[in-house]
Amino acid sequence: MVRSIWLSLLLSFATAGVAIANTDVDGGYVVAKGKRFLAEVARTPNEKARGLMYRQYLQSDRCMFFVYDQDSYHAIWMKNCLISIDVAWISADGTVVEVVENIPPCSPLQGDNCPSFGGAELSRHFIEFAAGTFKRIGLKVGDKVGWDLKFSDGRSSKGGLPVQGK
Repeated sequence: MVRSIWLSLLLSFATAGVAIANTDVDGGYVVAKGKRFLAEVARTPNEKARGLMYRQYLQSDRCMFFVYDQDSYHAIWMKNCLISIDVAWISADGTVVEVVENIPPCSPLQGDNCPSFGGAELSRHFIEFAAGTFKRIGLKVGDKVGWDLKFSDGRSSKGGLPVQGK
């Protein structure tokens, strides 16, 4: 009996170690207005297309960072999204160039006729946060954000404000 308990504990620790050391997932941190957010990353076309679709919840200390190699007009839509979000579009140096708060989900009844949001300003990246985040932390156009992201292929992306306290 004791032996099986030890074996179970050992397997639990080994499994936990694998989950922590998973290098198949892109992620990192974003800082905005002195707050740090755990960031998921969307960098492939499929990841960008899916975004936060089908999510029922986004914690207030989490975000999704959409990585691009060039500046462009990155409008979004909320097809298949179940939650409202705040979105900040940022320049290559981390300056917030556009924000849209409390973007509502698109009703499935609208099919592919969901409205677009943002993308009016030239930006390098954009970041999706839980609705109410910008009001809570006071984020607005002209503010700076920072990011420190690690990718599963060994590359990384850092920019804007320094990201402290990892």
